[in-house]
Amino acid sequence: MLQRERADKRLSDHAFLAELKTIYKVIRQFERIDPALDSVGDALRKLLGARVLIVYLCVENDRKLNATYCGVDLEDSIGDESHVLRAATSLADHVALTQRAVLLPDTNDTEELCSIHPELRFDGQLCATQGWPVSSAIALPIKGVMLLGVLQLFRFDEDAPFDGIDLKRAALISQMLAREFNDEQQKETGPFGQLVEEGSLSKQDLMEATAYARQHGASTAKVLMDNYGLSVARIGQLLERYYRVPFVVYDPKLTLPSSLLSNISRSYLRKNLWLPIGRHKSTVVILIDDPLDHQRVREIHSVLNVQHCTLKVGLPEHILLFLSDDSTTDADTGFEDLFSVLASQRRAVQPESEAEDDYGAEASGMIQLINRIIAEADRLGASDIHIEPSREGESGTVRIRVDGLCRRLLEIPEEHCSAAIARVKVISRLNIAERRLPQDGKCKLKLAGRTVEMRVATLPTVYGESVVMRLLTPGTPMQLENLSLSLANQRAIMKIATQPHGLFLVVGPTGSGKTTTLHAVLSKLNVPERKIWTAEDPVEITQDGLQQVQVQSNINFT
Repeated sequence: MLQRERADKRLSDHAFLAELKTIYKVIRQFERIDPALDSVGDALRKLLGARVLIVYLCVENDRKLNATYCGVDLEDSIGDESHVLRAATSLADHVALTQRAVLLPDTNDTEELCSIHPELRFDGQLCATQGWPVSSAIALPIKGVMLLGVLQLFRFDEDAPFDGIDLKRAALISQMLAREFNDEQQKETGPFGQLVEEGSLSKQDLMEATAYARQHGASTAKVLMDNYGLSVARIGQLLERYYRVPFVVYDPKLTLPSSLLSNISRSYLRKNLWLPIGRHKSTVVILIDDPLDHQRVREIHSVLNVQHCTLKVGLPEHILLFLSDDSTTDADTGFEDLFSVLASQRRAVQPESEAEDDYGAEASGMIQLINRIIAEADRLGASDIHIEPSREGESGTVRIRVDGLCRRLLEIPEEHCSAAIARVKVISRLNIAERRLPQDGKCKLKLAGRTVEMRVATLPTVYGESVVMRLLTPGTPMQLENLSLSLANQRAIMKIATQPHGLFLVVGPTGSGKTTTLHAVLSKLNVPERKIWTAEDPVEITQDGLQQVQVQSNINFT
């Protein structure tokens, strides 16, 4: 049998700290905590005089624990260790929930267990069947500003029970582990650093995506989805791994707790990018874009006047969608003042003809309305805006498409629908008098200090003209390597595209990526030694070095 470290032979405080310092130096040599624990875990266990040392990682805030390390001082342990881990999890779960240390000199003392919590139990029998005759235990939270995990220690029947000195020494190790967990997070390049580590993205690509997101007021996750082909599910996995809390995707069917939202300004929540999405007894579930923003988390506790919050992470764009879609009328609230202006203008100016009514009498108010619709869609990360008329006597509808799904933004009173569509045609330089044929155009608007480009298409329907505005993403084109093509297809495309003559045909429905693909190919061919002309209708993406021509069929420039 191995020589056991008994409580009566434990090190002096000075010797303990010296040994702990040596172990800490070894830990600092590792980039990640997992291999560090594999290296020094046994030394930590012996230093504390424990037979078993388990480190749990908190992967869903304080709701789920995963054992990331388990060290056992036992020559003849039998059975599957995972069963023992599950048997002892109730103690670790209690510590995770309360975030308070627990010292159990005797795990069989039911009175002591009940004094800690009426439902707290320790399944020593199951531990014994696995070869672990546990008699004493310590469990402590591994905690910085927020919970990171749990440290759990066991001693066996023949050992002296844990005491207060053991608890203090274990607390020092818990604090050391908390620093290492935090440092590991800070060493990563944000939540998306793993993409670089696994080779899915180059470091330069990630830097460009981050800079682009900062420049255009979007989240890096949104840019990675739009420009680099990452799915929402993959983004969610990365955020969960980094923040160690569950990821919540936008769900229009989710009912938000009105009792918690009634006294909080929607504009405040939009500005701070968080909202309560549920409540369980005294614990409030919070959706936030950065669970590691401790100042905001403390502010949330103060605003809601609650002691316990369970954090979940979401995309900023999805949080804004939750806030704008919480009530069917909330999205319209910001437009009511403009509808009042339009109504007053309509009464003040009596049109001589229906055509004049469409785009003359309501001009100033309609300009503000369309600008606000576009600004709101851009803020919510929409790719398309749909203005759709309805049957006679019913309001028209404005819908936006976010992450491939359409949702209603607001309703436009019937008397203003034709004027709204006329305004879009004016800024897109389309023929406002032509309502019988489809038209295509393009426009640019300056909103909040930056330019928003749009491709516009009109289509006559049985209820009147319908308009679709596609919000274009300005800037450099995507690289061919980021289009999720196989290496064989990339080579085949470039072999065709580099031929001295011929036709390279790209077809597909609207939004399938035809223009993106063509510009990705052009970016490969666009070198100073080559002169390239393009004829486009409309010009959606611009590249330095290309001579891009906008086709204008109305003047026979085709």
